[in-house]
Amino acid sequence: MEGDITFVHKNNVGRSMIDLFVASPALYWKATTLRVVDIPISATGPKVGELLSDHCPVHLTLAVMRGSKVREVRPDSNPRPRNWRKYTGLFVAEDSSNMNKISDVFGKLGSELNATQAVDAMSKELTRFMLRAFGIDRRQHRRTREQGDAPWWTAECAAAREAMFSQRNLMRTSGTLDNADAKSVFSRLRTRYQRLRREARESYRIKHFEELLKKCKGNSHSFWRLLEASTQGNCLLSDVNDWKDYFQGLYNEENAYRDSDAEAILSFINGQHGRNGNGWEASTGQRVQRFKEATQLNEPFSLAEVSCAIHCLHNHKASGPDHVPAECYKGAKMEIEGRSVNLLVPFIHRLFEHIRSTGDYPQQFTTSYLTPIHKKGDPMDKGNYRGLAVGSALAKCYAFALERRLSRWGEAAKARSSYQGGFRSKIGTIHNLLVLRHLTDRHRTGPSSSRPLFVCQVDFEKAFDRVPRDLLWKRLHERGIHGSMLEALKSCYRKVLLRVRVNGDISDAFESCQGVKQGCPLSPTLFGFFIEGFADYVETKDLCNPKGMYVEDIPVVDSTRIPTMFYADDLNLLAHNHRRLMCVLTALGEWCSAFGMTVHTRKCEVVYFHPDQKHRLLASQILRVGLRCLDGNRYEFQEMKWVTRARYLGLYYGPDAPFESCTNELFEAGQRAMYALIDKLNRRGLFIPRIALRCFDTQIRAILSYGAQVWSPYFLSRLLDNPRDAQGRYCYFEGAMEDRMVGIQRTFLRTLASIGRVPDNRLLFREFSQDPLHLYWATLVFRFWNRLVRGRNGIFYNVFREEIRTALLSDCSSPTWGSFVLKMLRCLGHWPDVPIDLGLEDRVNFLATREICVGSVMFTLEERFNEDWLSPRLLTQPRDFVSDGGKPGVKMCRHTNWMGMPLHGASYIPMPAYTSLLRFRLGAWALEVNRPNGRPREQRWCRVCNNADAVEDEYHVMMECPAYDEIRADFAGLGVGQNSTMLQVMSIQDQLHLARIIHNIRKKRVSHVGRT
Repeated sequence: MEGDITFVHKNNVGRSMIDLFVASPALYWKATTLRVVDIPISATGPKVGELLSDHCPVHLTLAVMRGSKVREVRPDSNPRPRNWRKYTGLFVAEDSSNMNKISDVFGKLGSELNATQAVDAMSKELTRFMLRAFGIDRRQHRRTREQGDAPWWTAECAAAREAMFSQRNLMRTSGTLDNADAKSVFSRLRTRYQRLRREARESYRIKHFEELLKKCKGNSHSFWRLLEASTQGNCLLSDVNDWKDYFQGLYNEENAYRDSDAEAILSFINGQHGRNGNGWEASTGQRVQRFKEATQLNEPFSLAEVSCAIHCLHNHKASGPDHVPAECYKGAKMEIEGRSVNLLVPFIHRLFEHIRSTGDYPQQFTTSYLTPIHKKGDPMDKGNYRGLAVGSALAKCYAFALERRLSRWGEAAKARSSYQGGFRSKIGTIHNLLVLRHLTDRHRTGPSSSRPLFVCQVDFEKAFDRVPRDLLWKRLHERGIHGSMLEALKSCYRKVLLRVRVNGDISDAFESCQGVKQGCPLSPTLFGFFIEGFADYVETKDLCNPKGMYVEDIPVVDSTRIPTMFYADDLNLLAHNHRRLMCVLTALGEWCSAFGMTVHTRKCEVVYFHPDQKHRLLASQILRVGLRCLDGNRYEFQEMKWVTRARYLGLYYGPDAPFESCTNELFEAGQRAMYALIDKLNRRGLFIPRIALRCFDTQIRAILSYGAQVWSPYFLSRLLDNPRDAQGRYCYFEGAMEDRMVGIQRTFLRTLASIGRVPDNRLLFREFSQDPLHLYWATLVFRFWNRLVRGRNGIFYNVFREEIRTALLSDCSSPTWGSFVLKMLRCLGHWPDVPIDLGLEDRVNFLATREICVGSVMFTLEERFNEDWLSPRLLTQPRDFVSDGGKPGVKMCRHTNWMGMPLHGASYIPMPAYTSLLRFRLGAWALEVNRPNGRPREQRWCRVCNNADAVEDEYHVMMECPAYDEIRADFAGLGVGQNSTMLQVMSIQDQLHLARIIHNIRKKRVSHVGRT
């Protein structure tokens, strides 16, 4: 595209700036070149004054990469559940011919057929079953919607349109275009046609949203798939061969690891101090014990293990090169004696056992499709993409079986590092954040003579992709894994092939020779075993040379040293002294050089904690922290930067502010996400209560509540510890409304209700059946307490005990996590019954083993949040209510006695009618009774019926005003009798019909008064 534009030149050619420039933000990402060339103005050409604009003219040429057509995803585009039921029925049919072929195939496994042939034959049979069940090939692309398609179009609309056009043609042929009678007939036909179109479109939308609401309640995946359907087109970098070269270089990058040094470190970890090659294999003691315990890893698979592995497969995921989705393996079920039995389990069990025992790894398992997914930044830069690998579902199932066995053994045999929190059962990011908060809180405040704390955040460069596989097998062998289990793991990596898939094009296969597999369930566990070698190395050096490693400078919690903290590849080094930190960094350099890992020192950060700010500033100016890295044949010192605020596992922290300050960034992220969600739902026409609230809970609330188990006790204890007001009310709801996080929730509800100002926030939250975020945070905190109680014998449990000890010593007055949680229980009247005669340690032991009854505590908290709705003041009739400034007020009284519980979220209501209904229920109409205070009630008479004795309130509008008698005649269609109360009218099931009646009342009132 090209054209001429104007602007103000630097030489003051032109007299004003550009007034307006309009462009699509989506155009920027597709623009490839932009050229701006001056338009020469010669002596013979037009003068500046002769131009249509007073700006300097230029010629603009913009080249844009053509994108793909936007595809419309219909709610019924996925196979329906009944299709999968039909698929299941093929296995349980009376004639067993469907299963005979599969049985014959696996009967020949090992003798006539190898694993590759058996997997190929089973895939063909399952594909045949799938095609019989669905009737079409699931691999076919969705059809692009044509312009002429109109799903709401009906035969009645077509007939009305034909009648209108026939009348127009008749007027043209007969020459009666100016005839008044003919024009009147045409006008009536056109009006009827337009009305039928509106009704048909609205009827279709109602039906469409009813189906969507069913999916929202039942099939959640279909709902989210519809909601998240992309309209951005294909990948802009469409050359599949360029992508192949990029990923091939990434996954086969040269890695200069030192095999002899790695073996020496493994020997050192196992007590063999001599650097004699494979001396670690002859080590004794704990490793021999692990070898004995690891013999269970070499036992044959059981049917239960295979069945559990199949159950671990996720539905609605993309299929691999064999085009067989996970549902094909999970759907082969049959009810036997009330139990659901998977009929494919015996055959898959035989296949897996054959692969494990013989190493005959199927070729179908070796290949995966790699799709580049844009993360953020410039979409023309390949570095801003990550590869998403999709392999065979059966290969994932086999990996699940190996991973579950390996993980369970690693936890039972204590072969995993106690400092690792990533990819571990019943451990998450919150556990690591609690440890970090405990340590930083202890060293951020206190006397100036307190010991400092160094927190060094280490960033590994492409950690998962740089793992040398030879050293990975040696590390697993050092941990005790041997025999058929180790050989089974090696067979999974004997040949790893990847094929890049971009915009439907697939590249040739290339081999990946290093790193753990992309998208494999085994990869996180294998990487965890590998990276934890550094923690074992540091721990062994501390035991062998405590003085040289300055062990006394390691942070201690509940008599347990915590030198490092891992979460997957996120490493934190902890030390009280600079010399200790440098010793650990030296060990890190040795381990990385030996095992081929690279530390990105420019992204590493050092955070220094000390109560004295001047001390912190002086330390950052004097002390240097860095890593000695090998560059060629010499070592270079690469310095790390000091920061006062760092990010760890999604939360920001630093010495200048308490840990609760991490909510600043969460608030900003939640606010951005809220407006983005509102815009997305509005563009898709899905901004209705049930869908919008579910999206809010899943997306916005998840952002605002991330890490709430660690930081929210401060806000909750401050809220619950407030004194009661003069009426004896707890005022928890009012206190929650002052929180800016709840402000985002309140803004979202106001936008959903199309209301700028709400008379009472209680009405807004009750109308949408929502509670302030504090109730959700409290549930997370109490459940996290119970998780810590159950997860004993670990550093996280030691931190938990230390938090309780600190709280008891300060009588819950210290600003620590444990003090805040126990203060919450005390304010709610659920303080544990600790025996008085117990000493400090006995009380710590008692509380550390005491679980919180979450249901009972939350019942008390919810009761206090909803105290106003239980007040006897609401039993008074609204017109007899005396507004004395107390709580609850007349607004809540009207809502309770006239509006009842909300029902409009159960069905779809068109937005204009829905807004009228919701504003009416919330008391947001501009009625005389809702006007600002200062006018006596008897002067708030109705201006519509001009009855000076009638106060215009919601009851008068809905039940009394004679101006709306004609509209109220539609009450008969609601099944409401003449003697029905307003509460009965507002509580009917047909809320759509009620909303239309109220909307018509609103329109008539606008015509009389001019405002609502």
